[in-house]
Amino acid sequence: MSGHHHHSSGEHVHHHHLDMALALTALFAVVEFAGGWISNSLALLADAVHMSSDVVALGIAAFAGRVALRPAHSGMTYGYGRAKVLAAQANGVALWFLSGWIIWEAFGRLAEPPEVGGGIVIAVGFVGLIVNVVILRWLHGAHDINRRAAYWHVLGDMLGSIAAIVAGVVIFLTGWMPIDPILSFLVAAILAWGGWNLLCETTSELMEATPVDIDVSKLETVIHEADGVLASHHLHIWTLPGGGWAMSAHIVVEDLQCWDQTLVDLQTILHEAGVKHATLQPESGATYCNQHCCEPCEHEKVV
Repeated sequence: MSGHHHHSSGEHVHHHHLDMALALTALFAVVEFAGGWISNSLALLADAVHMSSDVVALGIAAFAGRVALRPAHSGMTYGYGRAKVLAAQANGVALWFLSGWIIWEAFGRLAEPPEVGGGIVIAVGFVGLIVNVVILRWLHGAHDINRRAAYWHVLGDMLGSIAAIVAGVVIFLTGWMPIDPILSFLVAAILAWGGWNLLCETTSELMEATPVDIDVSKLETVIHEADGVLASHHLHIWTLPGGGWAMSAHIVVEDLQCWDQTLVDLQTILHEAGVKHATLQPESGATYCNQHCCEPCEHEKVV
């Protein structure tokens, strides 16, 4: 029961941080839009649009996090944990669309670089950098993919603020206007890379792919070394909706009467390997041999 209360308290803190990040991002997005419009800076406008997308991204993350807390029932026996993965995938797609918009605008501005107010860009970009650093601090250390998706959006914002500051300094000192769209290309590339990583990770999780941190062949070797275990088959490993790994497998044992102890040994082995939940079905060695071994053996004898 105490573990449950601890988990709820941790989730409450995370939701509080997301709510604060959402409010602060929305407030500064308005400020940055105004600064970008007055200074005519694409770097600032691009970052303002990105911050607006962050408002949506953080809102989706906060909403999905609350949906994921809903209890499981007969119609959703796994609960609503996958809502976080769906939200992260939506945010990954949003990063790609945002990157495409920035690239489109940057190409147009490279052809005809407009006059940009360097001083305003520096000031607004510096304030944006501070805001993003604060929000990143709130989101730092997130383990579930939903909050990591929000983290990526805010990280892109921070990079956009840095690009805006650099562009403002170059324009203020040299008057070279193309630096503004050029640095926007860099921000767009970073956002596209982050979106791709999110899409790959979320798609793998939704497809219940084997977690990248698990070596299945090594895990099978360790399982087979347990006392009383002859073989294993139908082994599947996937990521649980709320995080952590689950596994199911058929375990062939020498003696079914010793299964209770064998199960304890296997659960210990799997827990050490990082598998939180395992469903293991025992099979007798004789039955397994009759189905998989004896016929090939008889065939070899005839040959």
